[in-house]
Amino acid sequence: MPDDGPRYRPRKPTTTPSEGSLAQRDAFIALARQSLQAVRASAEAWRNGLTAFLTLVTAGVIIKGRDTTAGLSVPWRIAITALIGGGLALAIIGLWRVLAAQAGSRYRLVTRDDIRRGYGTVEAYQVAMAERATADLHMGRRLVFAALSLLLLGVGVSWWAPPAPAGPPAFVKATFDSTEACGALRSADNGQLHLDVTGRRDPVIIPFNHLSNLAVVSACA
Repeated sequence: MPDDGPRYRPRKPTTTPSEGSLAQRDAFIALARQSLQAVRASAEAWRNGLTAFLTLVTAGVIIKGRDTTAGLSVPWRIAITALIGGGLALAIIGLWRVLAAQAGSRYRLVTRDDIRRGYGTVEAYQVAMAERATADLHMGRRLVFAALSLLLLGVGVSWWAPPAPAGPPAFVKATFDSTEACGALRSADNGQLHLDVTGRRDPVIIPFNHLSNLAVVSACA
């Protein structure tokens, strides 16, 4: 028969475990058993705090958002909408991950055989679940912090964005009795046209039956 080489043969320890080693083992087992509950308690505290903070910020954004952006041009309104909408989307995803860290993400029962096949021991299973919950909590916090940054940036842009440019002023140029007058239209009633002309204290009053031409111009020459 072919020689496969030396075979590994486990050896019996020459000494028994010390009391310190046994105490460390028991402490680790106790820590492993409590790790999942500790992570979920931390996730619950983070979820409550982040939810309250996000509620405060989003309430202010939603209540004042339309009034703040009403006077802005379309590109600035699109930018603010993208920032705030992206922030709200990230906030929802982040809070979902924090909630998954608190409540767990397994939706079926785990049997003892499943634990043995996948993890070996119950302590290893609890440690693995704690690691998964910790990863969800860290990712959720990062997403919520990013969401807050986008929301606050959107609010800041809405404060400092320049207002939409006003339309060009319209003036009325009237031709009457072989003369012309150009100015801002004050009123047109009782058969008369009233124009505010630069350099005159009183408006120019033109009867309608004297008008021969009337035009809207962007400026008076």
